[in-house]
Amino acid sequence: MGNVFKKIRRISRLLIKKNIRLLIKKRFDYTPLKEEDYYKRFGILKINGKYVVRNKSILEKAYTKAWENRNYEIDKFWTRAAYFWGFIVLIFGGYISLLTSDHSEKAIEVRLDLYLLLLGFLFSLSWYLVILGSKCWQQNWEAHIDRLEDYVSGPIYRTIFYSGDRYYSVSKLNEVMALVVFLVWCILLGQYINSHFTFTLDVFQMDIQATISIFTTLLFAVALRFGYSLGDFKTYKYKFFDRFG
Repeated sequence: MGNVFKKIRRISRLLIKKNIRLLIKKRFDYTPLKEEDYYKRFGILKINGKYVVRNKSILEKAYTKAWENRNYEIDKFWTRAAYFWGFIVLIFGGYISLLTSDHSEKAIEVRLDLYLLLLGFLFSLSWYLVILGSKCWQQNWEAHIDRLEDYVSGPIYRTIFYSGDRYYSVSKLNEVMALVVFLVWCILLGQYINSHFTFTLDVFQMDIQATISIFTTLLFAVALRFGYSLGDFKTYKYKFFDRFG
């Protein structure tokens, strides 16, 4: 058993050393733009304490582009959702079919059920993180609209009519459902581990193939959440910044 642990430890160190950049993403500090510098980029100058439009052409183009990019992000939000839903349903269907099939012994023997669980785990986690990323970019363009619209169309976008009914956020509903699906895969994976691993004071049984597969999947999960997939910038919240500055 000691040799087994040594092999696992050696493999773990090798994976971490070779993929340290995938697991831990270096993020750079950016200096936020001052309000005056932000408006200056779009042809609005501060004169005698008031902001005045000096280049209407640049301002209107920027405002139109902000709307186009916002609508693009919303459209892609649903495209991405359909993409992940398709794969997750396919994986879940394959997993259920495998468990209920009369000829599944060979597939289970080669750990196909585990691989489907791990794929479902990674795809559901990725879907949840894609929703968060898409939401951030949508908020980015909406923040531009909020600040520029006063000088183009007036505050039409941020002026809301409330009729007394409850407003539900479509993006938040999808975010919750993605989290629920992810938790379901976590529970299924936990059940698999509980049924294939024995942890007691007297007995410790471990499936080497399953252990390596689960450990590798967790490394990819760390890379998705905290490593390579994470944006490389950080700054103060609710502030604009120049990503080239």
